[in-house]
Amino acid sequence: MDKLSSLVSLIAPRGTVDLHCRFSGKWESDHAQVPEGVIPYHVILDGQARLFTTDAQWHLSAGDVVLMPAGSPHRLKSLIESGVEAPLSSRDNGAVTEMVRAGQGVELAMLCGEFRVGAPGALLLEGTPELLRVRTGERADCVELRELMTMLGRESISGQPGSLAIVRELSTTLFTLLLRALVTENEPAPGLLSLMADAKLAPAIAAVLAEPQTNWTNEAMATLCHVSRATFARHFRELYHLAPLEWVTQVRMVLAARLLREKTYGIARIAEECGYQSQAAFSRAFKLHQGHTPGQFRQLHS
Repeated sequence: MDKLSSLVSLIAPRGTVDLHCRFSGKWESDHAQVPEGVIPYHVILDGQARLFTTDAQWHLSAGDVVLMPAGSPHRLKSLIESGVEAPLSSRDNGAVTEMVRAGQGVELAMLCGEFRVGAPGALLLEGTPELLRVRTGERADCVELRELMTMLGRESISGQPGSLAIVRELSTTLFTLLLRALVTENEPAPGLLSLMADAKLAPAIAAVLAEPQTNWTNEAMATLCHVSRATFARHFRELYHLAPLEWVTQVRMVLAARLLREKTYGIARIAEECGYQSQAAFSRAFKLHQGHTPGQFRQLHS
């Protein structure tokens, strides 16, 4: 399994498409901070908009997709500053909620949704910027992503049988295609994305994501990359905010959280499948990273 597939399997994201917006004239839309492990996103199907965070502003155009890895508060606004906002109407069509402001000028068509990766999955996205953007209209390698965006836009308002199920399934696929696009950027964003994109570290990253339960050492990972242990550790820290073995523990904790949610067998077996020789050592590490013991986490997510 390739490293991106392994990462997606590890995180086990759940995607939703909540809103299909068609706004024209003067408008704005506020989005509050969301809980850890929830990543809001916006897909610009047609038209243009501005996005404001606490200390930055972006101009968005058709084909752009933006994600907020930390769920940061933000505001979307029209390019038009003058005039009165047209009244907002909404309708639940069974697949999404349609939001319409019928004003003057060019219409913006936009999908808004969330990727739910949970607090454990959010660990792997630490260190990334508060906003990530994929400009599919400017990239020849995003054909599949553009086609998926078009299909999501069409299905979300089609009213056809099965639309809800199709939108749900495609929204999770959207997460994988967006990660693929972000990892293959000319200059990937800091954090795990740049780590995964680095050719020198690729063998070790792929191996750890595929088999986090292995007894990984700096020497073993460096050997896979055909470099010395010191060179491996130094280059790793240049790209990521944790040392290699700390990152391995982080990956194991994400795997542990998924197993605790999905499996019914004992914690001792989960500890073993995550590479721990004793349940006590596993429980200490898990509580340190998640704030709950494995048992408490399982009860909370049962």
